[in-house]
Amino acid sequence: MVKIEDILDPISVKNFFQNYWQKKHLVIRRNKFKDLFTFRLLDSYLNKYPHVRSLQILDYDDKDTRWCLDKHKKLKQPMLSKQQVYDLWRKGKSFVIPFADYEHKPLVDICFELEKYFSHGQCNVYASPKAGSKSFPPHRDATENFLFHTEGRVKWTLYKDFDNKEILEEITLEAGDLLYIPIGMWHKVEAPGPRMLISIHFNNKKNQSLKKFEITSNKANNRNRWYNWLPDIPKPKKKRPVRLMNKPRWSKPYFTKKI
Repeated sequence: MVKIEDILDPISVKNFFQNYWQKKHLVIRRNKFKDLFTFRLLDSYLNKYPHVRSLQILDYDDKDTRWCLDKHKKLKQPMLSKQQVYDLWRKGKSFVIPFADYEHKPLVDICFELEKYFSHGQCNVYASPKAGSKSFPPHRDATENFLFHTEGRVKWTLYKDFDNKEILEEITLEAGDLLYIPIGMWHKVEAPGPRMLISIHFNNKKNQSLKKFEITSNKANNRNRWYNWLPDIPKPKKKRPVRLMNKPRWSKPYFTKKI
């Protein structure tokens, strides 16, 4: 099981919550989680279409009017054929797998660990096939975001004041890098080439603060049972070995042999 110390290394847990949590972004450059979700796993997932849990295809026009094709028709879009999904990917549309923690056990392991410190989390996989593939327009989230980069490069623009287009920092992250973005920070994502990242985001626990910080056990979290579909088959009763009767011991010979 992954630990929060492994996720934040080389930053200590105390350092993170005292100096970064809800205050400022954090970049950790390393290769520890670059195999967390790869294009090969995405290929395997898409080849199951339409028998997948969820798939969103993102795009927006020059006026930033967002739309999304969703196989569950939540946004009243028609059900796409597998060929249509393939064609949209080849055209450069970005794909999202919402609730990817239901699809890949290593992702839920990270959720379990971070949920000791945050509220219930959600994991989304974002993938773009080529340079110029569009993702969401600049926006801010109402969650604490941990962004694991697993394939390609991603250019992040973080804003100090979005209304005045005041840029805080521009960062290019590569496979294996981790970016933490606190609640409410405006940001923009650009793909200079094929890329994939995993967003695991959380709400904060109610009344959580440094003065009164609650770390809970994940024993109460029952999500891990979704990864064990083995039926409860009763074990067969052990058969008692057949015991041969002992030869009778007679006090006197039963037959007397006469010579």
